[in-house]
Amino acid sequence: MKTAALFLAMCLAAVSGFVPAPRAMPRTRGVVSMSHFSNIKTQLKDENNLRTALTDLGHKVLETTTVRGYGGKDLEADVAIQQENGVDFGFKFNGQTYELVADLEFWDQSSPVELFLEKLNKQYAINTILETTQREGFQVETQKVLADGTVELVATRWA
Repeated sequence: MKTAALFLAMCLAAVSGFVPAPRAMPRTRGVVSMSHFSNIKTQLKDENNLRTALTDLGHKVLETTTVRGYGGKDLEADVAIQQENGVDFGFKFNGQTYELVADLEFWDQSSPVELFLEKLNKQYAINTILETTQREGFQVETQKVLADGTVELVATRWA
């Protein structure tokens, strides 16, 4: 007998678990500040799913794990992404989750860092759900993106 499971509710619940922790950015009006690396906490825990999500979003994940910063400053990370301006960003494992490490003064992506993380979290959640369904013996029958951006997955398996 064929058992069908709709993972829409699971997808919505999983996506909310991957929302980046809110972080206030200090304002230094009138003060000249030197560029430095910032760490932004996330709930991303699996390096393979992180790499896959970054690739799915069109980023080339570097083989090297050195994140190049402004003025020759470098930082070791677990995952590195090169930007066109020569200043990279990456993700470093803190023992529990991967933190985004970047020199935010030189963020050179098509969207602000908050929107980038939202897109990354959504793709990471989708990849995590797809991996879990496959591991549990399900096959994805359909995968649709609805008008509101919600992803609907229908998976089945033989009982």
